[in-house]
Amino acid sequence: MGKYSTYARRPPRPPRGVVHPVMRGIGCIMIVVIPILAYGLSVLVVEYAVRSGWPIPPEWLAPPNFPPLLLRLQGFSNLLSFFQTQPRLIAHLVFTVAISVVIGGLMAVIFGYIYQIFGPPRYGPTDAPPPKVKPKPYKR
Repeated sequence: MGKYSTYARRPPRPPRGVVHPVMRGIGCIMIVVIPILAYGLSVLVVEYAVRSGWPIPPEWLAPPNFPPLLLRLQGFSNLLSFFQTQPRLIAHLVFTVAISVVIGGLMAVIFGYIYQIFGPPRYGPTDAPPPKVKPKPYKR
């Protein structure tokens, strides 16, 4: 032991990079809510697109077709027959994926700004400030 050190043990520091449980809960809820919200919006967007004459491929507006081999499987026959009765299912799924990507991107940008405002400072108390050096123009 050194001259200026103490014998008292310090409590262990919390590990870095551990996500707060509340944030994990919010992320779990968002994994469920965003696709449901995107599917609901895609139903509205596809209906509006059909009425407005947007250029959507006609294959997307028709009910999906499955190979006859899949229809003969016992477990899948009821599920696939349900999917075949759904008009515009492919268009709904394509727009669901696109809207999910847009919502996820917007959420990332919004959370980035919120973290920048309320998060920890960029430099800590032991960090040196960034150098303020102006480079000289290059001369030959």
